[in-house]
This record gives sequence, structure tokens and C-alpha cells, in this order.
Amino acid sequence: MATTSNILTLLKYNLTKSKTSMLEYSQFADYIHRYAQHHIEENQDLVAYCSPDYKMVLEAELNSLVAEKQVAIISIRNKDFLCCVPYFIEKYNEILTSIETNPLVPFPNVNELPKQIPHDILSKVEPDEIVYKRLEKEELDDKKLYCIVFGKSFPALLYPSNYPMERLVQLCLKKVQELLHKEESHDYFLKKLTISNPGKELSIKNFFSQFVQNPQQALDVLKTSGDTFYYWSQMCYFLKQDYTKLKDFTPEDISILQSVAIIEVATSFHKSKTQERLAQEAAFEQLDLLMKNPPYYHNYGDIVKMKDKNGIPLLGQYKEDQLKEHLRIKTTEAPNNQLPDLLIFKVTNDSGYYIYKERVIPLILRLANDIRVLVREALIKSWYHKLLDYEVLPEMRENVAFENCLEHEVMSVEPILHALLESPFLQVVSMEDQTPGHIALYKDNERIPYSEILMLSRQEILADAKLKLPFWYSIPIISLILKLIFRKPKDKRKKVKKSVTLEAQDEIKAKEKEEFRKRDEDDSVDPLKSRRRELRKTAMELEAQFVPENSTLDRELAGIMHDWNDRIGKENYENLGEDVNSLIRDYLRKVLRTLKADTFNADRITHLAEALVDTPSMMKIKNHPALKKYVELYILKIVKNLPSN
Repeated sequence: MATTSNILTLLKYNLTKSKTSMLEYSQFADYIHRYAQHHIEENQDLVAYCSPDYKMVLEAELNSLVAEKQVAIISIRNKDFLCCVPYFIEKYNEILTSIETNPLVPFPNVNELPKQIPHDILSKVEPDEIVYKRLEKEELDDKKLYCIVFGKSFPALLYPSNYPMERLVQLCLKKVQELLHKEESHDYFLKKLTISNPGKELSIKNFFSQFVQNPQQALDVLKTSGDTFYYWSQMCYFLKQDYTKLKDFTPEDISILQSVAIIEVATSFHKSKTQERLAQEAAFEQLDLLMKNPPYYHNYGDIVKMKDKNGIPLLGQYKEDQLKEHLRIKTTEAPNNQLPDLLIFKVTNDSGYYIYKERVIPLILRLANDIRVLVREALIKSWYHKLLDYEVLPEMRENVAFENCLEHEVMSVEPILHALLESPFLQVVSMEDQTPGHIALYKDNERIPYSEILMLSRQEILADAKLKLPFWYSIPIISLILKLIFRKPKDKRKKVKKSVTLEAQDEIKAKEKEEFRKRDEDDSVDPLKSRRRELRKTAMELEAQFVPENSTLDRELAGIMHDWNDRIGKENYENLGEDVNSLIRDYLRKVLRTLKADTFNADRITHLAEALVDTPSMMKIKNHPALKKYVELYILKIVKNLPSN
């Protein structure tokens, strides 16, 4: 044995060496004194046991171990004896290990403990307490000898803390297997199970055969979901029912009853874990579906806040560390060297957004379609004013400058689109894309320019801007003379840093706010008009929660309509859109009679949208998540534009 100053280890060593459960106090004290003198040079911690008052030092050490229930001091015929928990832990661990090779050996029970040993050293626990705790988180040590109490019907089982609970459950299963291997027991209990479950004979026979004939897979059978848990409960009930009728228990009978009690608790544990796992899997499936819904890209904060169809937060149905692991697997694991299903992209200095691979191309096409008209109209207006001041910008004459101008507009107006177009995974996603009406974003391993993505022509925009100029701008001589007179010096020209599209949108928003201000000023103190004014104000405040910063309500409505409106042909497309808008207006007209500003919030809008989307008229539309988002925005638009009278 290696040199040590640990009194508990030395006591256990002496007990094991002498093959006894108790050691005389004085004998152990003399041994410690001699041991310390012999090993003092190797271990300076033993110096306290070499002094004349070593017995006082040893007594203090033993008293602290007694308080920790690691050591017991027993007085027999005026002599003190010592026993320690680690000795019994090692002893009963060896007994349980031997049962693994011979299941017919009974479990050690509390009656087998030497009579002189006080039961105070045992840690008494109920089966459900210890089985649940150890199966949930196994912590092996040599500090506790558990006494698993099963009530007064049969003795408690001695269970050392260094023996894994899963192995104990496996032993219990082996004991029941040995019983059911006997022909009379096999047929008897199989018949009882079959009679109790009419119409499920084949299922019960498969369960019974799988358990009895495959001892190595017994624990896997116990963990199986479905009807298996019910069959386990019934079989345990029938075993207890038959054995508790006995008047005198043999050690083998006690072992069977102990095994059945532990199997029952283990079954309950694995059933609850299976239910928890299935609930988590369902929650993650719901999460994956929500992440595939508009707007298709979500940051971690959005994902944490997602709720199921009943409005219950998904975070709670699984833990945050499980969510992070789920996202990690989705973003890293993929078969055959393909891209993972879930991708991550960053916008400027943001933490990043998650998007499913299958949604990348449709989102790019939708966003490009959304901002195309905005950028075109803003450029025409901006170029018109520049030409009016006799200024010619580089992007009016050069394709390279024009492409840079478009990139700047996209980066400012729709940073998500810009981030996707510049992402490293786009080329691979484009190659794998199977979207109907597939548009090739790459030619000769180079991404197509922004002008092609947005379908904008420099010449057409310039021509449209020139058409708005007064006629004398087209007369060369007059135009040249006026240019020399009115053109601003270069150093006084205004340098445009902000996106022209954003400037145009800011102007629209400013006009809109001015209209709202005038409308509110025109409202009298009439209660109805006052209530509408408060609703409009609340709607404007809520708009920021539903509409991205660089977008507008109308633009979001137009973009999301493409997600749920699958009608082919302009007329059919517009008719379906108007039908849905009419349904929303009719539905909201009734709600507005009692709607108040203090109850009008984001949750109320969501609940109103859910109620309308679930009506029979709306159920025919396939993409419900996109339709729900559209209804929310349209409700916001209606309330925001409530008339004064």
C-alpha cells in the first residue's frame, strides 16, 4: 500500500487485511503510531501521530469521521471497536459484481449486516429517490452505503455508492429473466399478460420473447417507448401479486420482490424520460418549421422567443443548452460533404442570422423583387435632380460605377440581401438549388452583377431621368450656356453619402407623419374620434415591432404576399389578394367597435391574425405562416390609417 496519512484509508486497509468488519480501537491506535514512525520520512503529515499525545490527535480525527457517518465506534464488553463505511462498500460491491455472473445469488439485504454494526452508518432511502437520482446523474464514490427500504413486507437492500445504478437495474432484470426462463413461470405469466390485454396477443408475445430470450438487450427493452412501459407495469404487478401471497419468503423470493420494486421505478423513470425526449423532439420539429417561415432568417434572440402553435414558448420545452446543441448540429453536420441544412450569415457587425439552405434562393429573389422598383424610382429621382443642376455622376456614364452604386443601395436598403449575395456559401447553394423557375446567380464561376439581379439598366434609368427635364436641356447650345452659368463649383457640390433610396423613403415617412399630425389636430374632443386617434398612435408605435428598420409597411405587405399568393396570372393574383384583404377588413370592422388603445398590442394583433387564418375561408391557402404574417401587417395598416370620421 502506498504511504498515506488518510486515517479512513488505513482503517479500511486493516479491516480488509484481517478479513473482519470490526477492529479494536487500541489495536488500531498502536498500528497508526507504528505506521507513522516508520513512514515519517516519506510523509511529513504523519508527524502528529508520532508525538506522545498521538491518541488525542487520532480521537479528534475519528470523531470527525463519525460525524460524517464514515466511521462507527462500537463498545462491546468495555472495549471500543471501529468499523468504516468504505470497507462495507467494497465488500457489497464485490457481492453485486459476483451476481452478474450468477443471477441466482440473492441480493445482500440489511439482515445480513453483522449485529454489532449500528444501522446509523447506513443511508436509508426509498427506491424512487435513489433510482431516479442515480439514473439521472451517476456519481460513483465510496462514501455511502445505501439501505434501499421497500416497506415492511420484505427486507431492505444494501447498495454501495460505487456501484452504478444501471448495472443494478440490469441485475434485477436478469433475476426476473431467470425466473421467466422456467417453463411453468414463463407460460403462467405470459398467459396472465395475454388475458389482461385482449387483441394484443402478438404484441405481448413479441415483448415477452424479446425480454426473455435476449438477456443482453434487457435494459434496451426496458427503455423502449410505446406499449412496452404498460406491459412492464402489468408484469411487475402480476409478479408482486403472486409473491406477496407467500407466507414465508426464501432469499430467492426476497430478491425477486426487490428486483420487481426497482424495475418498477426504473420503468417509471425511463417512461418519463421518453415522454420528455418525445416532447423535446416535437418542440425542435416545431422550431425547424418556424425557422422555415417568413422572414426565413432569424437571429438567436428571435429563435429563443419562438412559440408553438398554442402560444407556449418553445424554450422551456427544451433547455437553452439543448437549443444551442441543436443549432450546432444543424449548422455543422451534413452528409456526403454537402452544406449543412442550416446556414449562418452575418450582416455588418451583427451576431449573425440563421437560414435554412432551401430558403436562401427564394429569399434572395423575393428581396431583389421587393427593392427593384424602390431603387429604380429613387435613382431616377436622384439623377433627375443632378441633371437639373447640370451635374453628371460617374454611375450615369460607367458600368463599374453603376454596379458600385447599386451595391451601395442594396447594402443600405436591404442589408440582408447584400449579406446573402456576399456570403461564401451562395455559390454552392445556387448549384444545389432546385427552386421552380431556377435563376442562375453564377456564370463562369462569377456571381452575376447587381444590375442583372435587380434587372436594372443604367441606360434606361438615365433615359427616364432625362425625360423629366425641361425641353431646353435637350438643346445643346442653350444647355451648354445654362450649364456654364448655373453649374455649382466642384468644391460646393453636395457629397451624397446616404442611400438615395433611403432618402426617398424618409421623405415618404415624413409626409406620412405630417398627414397623421394634421389628421390628429383636426380630430375634435369627440370620444369616438379620440379613441381612433389613440389607436392610430399605438399602431405607429407597434409598426417598429413588425416592420424592419430599413423597410416600410407597404413594402413588407407586397413582399409577403408573394409567399402565400400562388395564383398564376396577374388578374388571378390580384383577385386573390383583394379577396383576402376584404376578409380582413370585414373581420376587423367588427373588432374595431370595442377595440381600445390600451389593449391593442403585438400579442393582440397576433391573436386576431391567428383567429382569422384558422377560419374555413382562409384554410384553403397553403402557406399559413406567411398568410398569418400578412394578416398581422394588414391589420396594422388598417388601424394605422383609421379615418377621423
